Amino acid sequence: MRSVCWFRNDLRVEDNPALYNACLASKSVIGIFIVTQSQWKEHDDAKVKINFWFRSLLKLRDSLEKLNIPLVILETKDYENIAETILKFSQDNKVDNLYFNNEYPINELRRDRKVFSKLKEKDIGVFNYHDQVIHAPGTLKTQSDTNFSVYSPFKRKWFAELKDEQLKLLPIPEKKEASDLKSTDISEYISQSDTSNSHYWETGEEFIQEKIKSFLSTKGSKYKEDRNFPGIEATSKLSPYINSGIVSSKWCLIQAMENNNGFLDEGDKGIVHWVSEILWREFYKHIIYNFPKVSMGKPFISNTSNIKWNIDEGALNRWKKGETGIPIVDAGMREMNETGWMHNRLRMITAMFLSKNLLINWQEGEKYFMENLVDGDIASNNGGWQWSASTGTDAAPYFRIMNPETQSLRFDPKGDYIKFWIPELKDCPISEIHMPSDPEKYGYFKPLVDLKISRQKAIEAFQDLKNL
Repeated sequence: MRSVCWFRNDLRVEDNPALYNACLASKSVIGIFIVTQSQWKEHDDAKVKINFWFRSLLKLRDSLEKLNIPLVILETKDYENIAETILKFSQDNKVDNLYFNNEYPINELRRDRKVFSKLKEKDIGVFNYHDQVIHAPGTLKTQSDTNFSVYSPFKRKWFAELKDEQLKLLPIPEKKEASDLKSTDISEYISQSDTSNSHYWETGEEFIQEKIKSFLSTKGSKYKEDRNFPGIEATSKLSPYINSGIVSSKWCLIQAMENNNGFLDEGDKGIVHWVSEILWREFYKHIIYNFPKVSMGKPFISNTSNIKWNIDEGALNRWKKGETGIPIVDAGMREMNETGWMHNRLRMITAMFLSKNLLINWQEGEKYFMENLVDGDIASNNGGWQWSASTGTDAAPYFRIMNPETQSLRFDPKGDYIKFWIPELKDCPISEIHMPSDPEKYGYFKPLVDLKISRQKAIEAFQDLKNL
């Protein structure tokens, strides 16, 4: 029996349900990855992320070849043609079954249903697995049998329903029969992608596993205490790897347990908080599955679609370039523009500044983040933006608006992070680094808005919804 394992956001060989089960049931296995450039562009996938995928595929190919599994790259324009592409490949190579791990945004769900239907028509088996989350979306319910829309009770239910077998890793599969197919040369895909940010992001399954082990053993205990300070390396930077499936959330949780006497929800406060951040990711996966409107350009809180957003291309572009005149905001934006990543505290500050102080539609920011983040994930990115804009599930109350100057004073007290990303201010004294009184003296920008006045305007815009 010959099977195909369709790799998507699961670019690893260890703890991969689709790959493991394909190998268990088949003498011969072929790995495929489908390049859909037009779809990626439509989904605003960042150039740095696409390059990261291709470099990760190179490492995956090497791992698969040790198992006698070739990795073949297929190409098609978009999701609309994927079913036909897989069917033709399966028929040409006498494939009996297709295996893949599930994805949860609406376009991906529709794509997979079409693949399932098309292959079943031709008597090709299709087997799919839940891989990105521990509990399958739709299985965790409130007491009133509804889907969760608030994180804290979701988290309690997540732990209450957790079974030991859900935290058992699947091993790397055993070697298969040699295949007559050859793996695709991935180097050309890498060279044709944007490599300008690639030096910031090493890839590979072994690399991230060692990095997480080192992080938890040396910095895990101080994670809760230090994680909000962007000027120090206090976070794991796991997100690009877990979102591309180079490591599974299950593997990460097991590592947390091994560093916390077997516990996930009690014990070392730093590690417990790190686990909680992984569960936020799972929460947003459930949200995007249970409430598909959020992946269709709609706010979770429906009436917030009536907010009168400002249309100001000049202000939006200055925000994008990190030229707002608010140092902590600009530092965060410049970090993302340069590296493809931004510290989570800065993601909240920059998002709230755009959606509240500038009162520009959060979807503009959501799109720009996706276009530039190496860890861009529709569920987490949408969830974070709607939280900041007070339009989403479990969102920040509209009247609680982060003051970026206050945030800067608290989390970058000496201005180290600001000075690193805004070299114009390298000679600015600490007493003024968070909001220079004469920014032009340093070749920097005057603030786009007055923080106090713009805050009040945002509150009034949300209050106006009550009158509609």
